[in-house]
Amino acid sequence: MKKILSILICISLILASVAALAACSKQTNEKEQTTKQTTEGTSEANNNTAGGWSKAESPVITDDIKKVFKKATAELTGVEYEPVAYVASQVVAGTNHCVLCKATATVPNAPTTYAFVYIYEDLKGNAEVSKIVSSEIAAVSSTGDGGWVETQTPEMTDKANKALEKACETLTGAEYTPIALLATQLVAGTNYRILCESTPSVPNAESGYVIVTVYADLEGNAEITDTAEFYEE
Repeated sequence: MKKILSILICISLILASVAALAACSKQTNEKEQTTKQTTEGTSEANNNTAGGWSKAESPVITDDIKKVFKKATAELTGVEYEPVAYVASQVVAGTNHCVLCKATATVPNAPTTYAFVYIYEDLKGNAEVSKIVSSEIAAVSSTGDGGWVETQTPEMTDKANKALEKACETLTGAEYTPIALLATQLVAGTNYRILCESTPSVPNAESGYVIVTVYADLEGNAEITDTAEFYEE
């Protein structure tokens, strides 16, 4: 009888140990899961630039942006705007969008220029134009103008990036960050027309946008031949 009792006690102790190990394992897994969720949440929060503008991951105009843009500009008159590149967004009580466009006044023989159209999209999906920043920079047509050819996509190419980087090696006073490739022109080499974010080389300076023309020759040299700025209406 004592032997049987000892065996039963041993079995009970073993079962208790197994249960304790299982509980410990569960707590560890829950803690690891909580830590993982906290880390992922922190990472997501760090990537969220609420309250400030964020450069677009891609300048390509998506179908969603086309819909928002069409809704916001439906009642605009006097000028027709065609979206070219998605530039930046800002999370507020909704979302602000910054879109580079080709702007053409609805009068005969009007020139087409580049302009920024700022759109506010609320949480219900309503959208309206909040600001327009114009320029006198002639926009390149899809058929080409003066040898310039509009790019099929505004995404930067390796050659355009290298040309801008080379051209900026001797640049002083500002730093140019490429956003979108707008057009190219074949000469004895290649001209690139690039939308850039311009940051002055002084403390606490505010950034702006410029369109930079870069010439890259056949030997790999490159230089900035022109910069053009925008102005608010």
